Amino acid sequence: MPEQKTSPVDVIALVEDQTSLNPIVVLQDRKTNRVLPIWIGDTEARAISLAMNKVKTSRPLTHVLIHRIIEKMGGKMVNIIIDRIKNNTFFASINIETQGGLVRVDARPSDALAMAIEADVQIFVSKAIMNSSSQENPFSSASAIRKKRVIKPEDMEKLRSMLERAREREQKS
Repeated sequence: MPEQKTSPVDVIALVEDQTSLNPIVVLQDRKTNRVLPIWIGDTEARAISLAMNKVKTSRPLTHVLIHRIIEKMGGKMVNIIIDRIKNNTFFASINIETQGGLVRVDARPSDALAMAIEADVQIFVSKAIMNSSSQENPFSSASAIRKKRVIKPEDMEKLRSMLERAREREQKS
């Protein structure tokens, strides 16, 4: 289990920064009304979105493949922890239970989040990071966010549009 120095969080939104047009994943502390925005890449935003919406693809995406490998090798993902920040870059650890004990694997937060959503395991953030980098939730009350959210057609259209622009930018690179 994670140390006492972490806070359990939920992924509450995947949005686009209107200035840079980069995707942002927004995490909310389950015990407070504080949120932690993390800027991520287009491909990672797509993976998180697909995992959040339980979209099945004809071939496994990387986060699904890694999860399957862990399970086929007898391991079990326990949780992920966004545990470090250096030069405004977040770092995460994926905790995997094996027959030999607990294994901690370094990961980008976006990859770890996609895996955690896919494996349906808890997501934690270090309290030090929440204290230094989070903000009051500007959206709505904490209790309203935790309810099962129904994605509205206009929200899906915004997501499709964001992913299309991301795909176009990716193809130009």
